Amino acid sequence: MRRRGSISRLALAGAAALALVAVACVPGGGSAPGSTARSAQPKPVPVAEDLPTERARAEREARRYPRSVDARVTLGEVYYRSARDALDREQDEDRYLEFLALSVEEFVAAVELDPTDQRPHFYLAMMDAYRGDIKKALRGFDNARRLQPSGIAYTNIAEIFVYMDRIDKAHRFNELGIQRGAPASAVLFNEMLIAWREGDLRDAEKLFARLRQHYPEAISTINVARLPEPPRRFEQFARYCCQSPACGPYMVEPCGQLQLAVREDELSETAVLKQLRIEIEKTRRLREVYRQRKELDIEIEGAPSAE
Repeated sequence: MRRRGSISRLALAGAAALALVAVACVPGGGSAPGSTARSAQPKPVPVAEDLPTERARAEREARRYPRSVDARVTLGEVYYRSARDALDREQDEDRYLEFLALSVEEFVAAVELDPTDQRPHFYLAMMDAYRGDIKKALRGFDNARRLQPSGIAYTNIAEIFVYMDRIDKAHRFNELGIQRGAPASAVLFNEMLIAWREGDLRDAEKLFARLRQHYPEAISTINVARLPEPPRRFEQFARYCCQSPACGPYMVEPCGQLQLAVREDELSETAVLKQLRIEIEKTRRLREVYRQRKELDIEIEGAPSAE
């Protein structure tokens, strides 16, 4: 039976934040250009119509401020969206792998500049979810939570638990997110996913309607990739989810309930091996950083502590 307590306490949550679906929202924090110091203010992820133009701008900033964590994270996020675009829209494995490697490089470099910044861990975890490694994604989101235990860090983990079909855990982390001031958009989004996962389509539709009315940005992106057009009905959002490798493979039964096919991008064997090499090098470099910073208690490998 579903628990309704979190919805009744939505007034405790903060204002809407930019939703990224898996729906993960980016926690706050960021460095001023040219420095590695962090700010307490959240920095929304930009949405651009023209990726090449945005890439060029972000690359200029990164060249201008090579030791800026903000510049590295911004460029990594643009490269990641470029990788998504290459694979999702163009089915171009070579460009996907090229931008994936560039994205990972920027996020790892950001960790090396400031191991206490949670944002690179958030993005790397989101990329793990897109690649289909849900346990690694959970570990990454938990690392981000350890570094900055904000409300949004808890709702990010709650969403991963929905995808893992661990609904009790999802409720628990969603409620912890409310207690820590997570934005209402993230809490409502997770409640909608939970209702859909449990087959309560009527409740899912009601929650979708509330999101569309009050927090439309939360249902306009999936794992940073912007939807072709904002969904007007829950069934439209569900169709987008089921057709996205960042969402659909984790919601096979709910998609089937709506008679929606699930799309899973299948990489060639060569591409899978190249992707694996990128992951191995990423892990090696992160392990070296946190070997020297054991006080931060970050897990690069092993069982996710949030379980």
